[in-house]
Amino acid sequence: MEGDAQAIDLVRLLVFPVVGFLAGFAAQWLLQARRSRDELVRALAGERAAALRQLWAITTLPREITSLPPDAAVGEPARQRLNAAIVDWYTAGGGALYLSWHATQRVFDLLDGLRSAETRRTTLEGLVSALRTRLKYDSGIYERAETRRPLRRPRPSPWE
Repeated sequence: MEGDAQAIDLVRLLVFPVVGFLAGFAAQWLLQARRSRDELVRALAGERAAALRQLWAITTLPREITSLPPDAAVGEPARQRLNAAIVDWYTAGGGALYLSWHATQRVFDLLDGLRSAETRRTTLEGLVSALRTRLKYDSGIYERAETRRPLRRPRPSPWE
């Protein structure tokens, strides 16, 4: 009996404080890591917005693509120019630093589409739209439900 009481006292005096200390240390470490990440994200917010605006501009499909019939294959020169601009933005321009994992996947999907001779205008428009939707979500403009809602497209411009 006395041995059991001593064991309980030992647990109460040693184990509980050690476990409490370790839990507190781990919680503090996780909070500090999160705080540091949040500070970095805030510090880069302006640069990130500028980089994403550049990507938005780069992925604005040129008239030579948008004027094609929906099922027409996109020509190699147009695909090659757009591919080069995106790769340059992603690598040399450092744009990859500002993309979420999901947005990076959408960029890679777009690059895969551009590198296929079979890519049609509507396929390319869909890949660009998926990327831009993700950019809006990552920027806080869209909520998750809005990423799945299709937008009504305006009628074609009579002046283009």
